Amino acid sequence: MTYTEKIEKLIDMDLTSYRIAKETGISTQYIDKIRSGKTAIENIGLGKAEALVKYFDELSEENRTSEK
Repeated sequence: MTYTEKIEKLIDMDLTSYRIAKETGISTQYIDKIRSGKTAIENIGLGKAEALVKYFDELSEENRTSEK
């Protein structure tokens, strides 16, 4: 799965912008811009993209662990 696909899935999850912001260090305003389409995922800086992907991966790992 690409970074873009992971970020799209994270943004579409039933999580508040506040929670994503708190866990990634990215502002809620920036998360809202991604969600609204004002900022394209392809235009996110590498640092922010890596933080979002890392959080997505952590959530995915938690889900796999809780399913066992």
